[in-house]
Amino acid sequence: MAIHRTVQLVALNLLLLSVAHADNSAALTDRLHQAEASSSLDAGDLKPWHLKLNVQLFGNQGQQTEQGTIEEWWMSPTSVQVAYTFPSYTAVVVRSETGFSRTKDAGTPPFLLRLLLDQVVHPMPRAEDADGSIPELRNQTFGKVKLECIMLDQKIKTLAYPPFGLFPTYCFDPGNSSLRFSYNFGSQVIIRNAIGTFQMRKVATDINVSENKLQQATAHVGTLESNSSMTPPQIDPTALQTVGPTASVASGVMAGHKLTGDNPIYPEGAKSRHVSGSVVIRALIGTDGHIHSMNLISVPDPELAISALTAVRTWTYTPYRLNGEPTEVNTQITVNFKFGPTQ
Repeated sequence: MAIHRTVQLVALNLLLLSVAHADNSAALTDRLHQAEASSSLDAGDLKPWHLKLNVQLFGNQGQQTEQGTIEEWWMSPTSVQVAYTFPSYTAVVVRSETGFSRTKDAGTPPFLLRLLLDQVVHPMPRAEDADGSIPELRNQTFGKVKLECIMLDQKIKTLAYPPFGLFPTYCFDPGNSSLRFSYNFGSQVIIRNAIGTFQMRKVATDINVSENKLQQATAHVGTLESNSSMTPPQIDPTALQTVGPTASVASGVMAGHKLTGDNPIYPEGAKSRHVSGSVVIRALIGTDGHIHSMNLISVPDPELAISALTAVRTWTYTPYRLNGEPTEVNTQITVNFKFGPTQ
């Protein structure tokens, strides 16, 4: 009877822990939703606005490279115009009720530029991304600043306790819903240095993005205004072309399109633990041939995951063409780590 009662108590404790975890996850998800609502400039209840973002980009050694601007005219969720003006990329992207169009022969806007714009317009994950994850609270101290960070863990059995920042992570002042820091892919850090208020939303006005502790970009809000007579600049419709849907392409096909990129480094820690296996990543490749987003699907070890993500982010591809037109692609990328005498 004592053994039976012990089993019952263990089962009850496990059930209570499961319920507590579910309640905590629900509270963290609610906090993410609140932060999204308080920071998004693309919600239907806002008045039309115009944003001009002044951007400085940096090279692989942290040196300044080029400057440019990103401007957005937002009329409604289905009436948006964005102009990118940089030496290496100039284009206009238009969203209407019928879909997206873009300057002819201009590829997908570079990931880094889209990231900077999102930090002002919609810095938090979309509701479906937050709801599809397992949010986990991590208390972190940066210098003398204490922050509460929520990481969107993915359902990967081999990662019982993933390292901080491996999955998208959002950091707030304690008890606050104003975003301060965010992390992507274990190595990219986005710092919102200054926050302002616009139409009752908390908006980042100064942004810094770094990768592996090297500065990638800074951005400053030069203009953020709203008035009833606001209209975007007129664009010649013949200068635009419709942006087609994203294609799903097999990993083997896209592997043949790879051009350049760093090779993954086998981490010494994983070697010493004799850990090997395959990291499988779901990736979005833009019409510019660059990786625009990544999600982990299968991971044998956190160190291997970070190494794979760090390398894959540098990979470039020849644009995939569908009916002769460059097309954005969803695909899978597999990075193999094989332990052996030659490693």
